[in-house]
Amino acid sequence: MLWLTWRQHRMQVLLTTALLAVLGAVLLISGLGVAGFAAQNAPATDCVADTPACATYSVEMNERMRLVGEVLGWLPLLAPAMIGAFWGAPLLAREFEHGTHQLTWTQSVTRRRWLMVKIVGLGAAVTLGGLVLSGMVNLWLAAFDVPPYGVDYFSSRWFRLVGIIPAAWWLSAFVLGVATGVLFRRTLPAMAVTLAVCASAFFGLLKAPPLYAEPERVVQAEVMDDPVPDDSLYVSDYWINRNGVKFTSQERALALAGSCGTDETTKKYAKCSFSLGYRQVAEFHPVSRFWQFQWTEAGILLIPALALGGVAVRRALRPRI
Repeated sequence: MLWLTWRQHRMQVLLTTALLAVLGAVLLISGLGVAGFAAQNAPATDCVADTPACATYSVEMNERMRLVGEVLGWLPLLAPAMIGAFWGAPLLAREFEHGTHQLTWTQSVTRRRWLMVKIVGLGAAVTLGGLVLSGMVNLWLAAFDVPPYGVDYFSSRWFRLVGIIPAAWWLSAFVLGVATGVLFRRTLPAMAVTLAVCASAFFGLLKAPPLYAEPERVVQAEVMDDPVPDDSLYVSDYWINRNGVKFTSQERALALAGSCGTDETTKKYAKCSFSLGYRQVAEFHPVSRFWQFQWTEAGILLIPALALGGVAVRRALRPRI
């Protein structure tokens, strides 16, 4: 069965492996170049952003990240969609469409074993591919994560390219494709539905991480530097009065226009606002919640996908009268 599975699906496996290898080579070359540049040009870790040395260094690092980052930015959407459409959807839909399952299921291998070997074997390969992608991107980003330059792993740009999220997206898309193949029993409709669902799930979850837990709050009652810790996931900020009533910045500006003026950028204006009982509230998620959010999104993806896959497999195993 393993040999048959390989023979039937080696094109998808080889093509995906080749694409990962090419991407790995690009990331390796880029990472080595960045590491060499950082070793020779990194200013003091406490440099001020508006000084020439620090500003020049940051601009160069941003440019080096942008060149490869623009390509990587498409992967959280395209990679799961392609896995679902070209690995998952044809897996059983093609068998039903061509009628070859009728011959296969009359052989010595039971249909349950036939299904399990195919789904589990290819599912494991898909999961491994997602983890390989995550490992390569994480090593590449590590070359940039050298003070004073830093990488925000919580940002929507990188959150779905590191950790376990790529593997979760790839596996859930694969199972979705298998399920649509069983339900539609036609390859092209199954592929189309898989692509549509993957795109809908991606855009639906794109801004969802801040909702995965109750954010922490910092109440600012005096002029100070940014109270939100570095590398945190910013949620929102707003103003409250001494009674705890929530105000938008515009409402606060109108209320204080007579007492504090209208130039909100000065420390004098901020001190005046605080002296009249106003407080600024910042909501954020600390960086310590990164893995909690990774597992949360993995569960959101995998639980319904595996449930739908289980229903599809039961339907595939049920004899048709």
